[in-house]
Amino acid sequence: MALNNVESLFAASLQDSDLSAKQKAVLRASLTLFADKGYDRTSTADIARLAGVSEGTVYKRFKTKRDIFEAITTPFVDQVLPTAAGEFFKEISTAGFPDFRSLLTFAVHDRIVFGLANRRELKIFVQEIVADPQMFNALAARASQLFTKGLAPLFKQFQDTGELVQWDAIRIGRYIISTVLGYVLPSVIARTPEQNVDQATQEIVEFLLKGLHP
Repeated sequence: MALNNVESLFAASLQDSDLSAKQKAVLRASLTLFADKGYDRTSTADIARLAGVSEGTVYKRFKTKRDIFEAITTPFVDQVLPTAAGEFFKEISTAGFPDFRSLLTFAVHDRIVFGLANRRELKIFVQEIVADPQMFNALAARASQLFTKGLAPLFKQFQDTGELVQWDAIRIGRYIISTVLGYVLPSVIARTPEQNVDQATQEIVEFLLKGLHP
């Protein structure tokens, strides 16, 4: 199972940046605080304290709290999301699923577990996406690009066997993603009690198989 830890992937993405050690500490601390307290309830003083730097050091590179947030979201869109998706697609493409049900069951279960395991960090972006159309468009474009490249060949395989409707990969992907998000988002945003993941996977797969059958 391609279970990526978003916080670890973000820390790894900072290693290739031109930021100083203190500036990297500021971004790591910001991600933690935004996830724990929320963007609006986090102050630059909080960030400086957790990062172990002065508040002046924070402002030396990042003029506003919004600048800090954008410095976090950029590597997420450009590096963290592609890395997590790449590992997921690599595992799927080499697994050799015998039928579309098997592929769907694996993918749905894997992404539910991923979403729940990383819901602290994902909550930051879900809340901001609602308020920021530009961020939504950037993420949607990146996700569509990754999805088409990663799953289109597999979709074609099961379309050829008559198991999958003859839609383009983006349309199929949106159908699957929107259904999975319907389960994951309440837990990400409102911290609702988790349902049984295996049961949820089975219910989602049965629903999707009916909707995606030719």
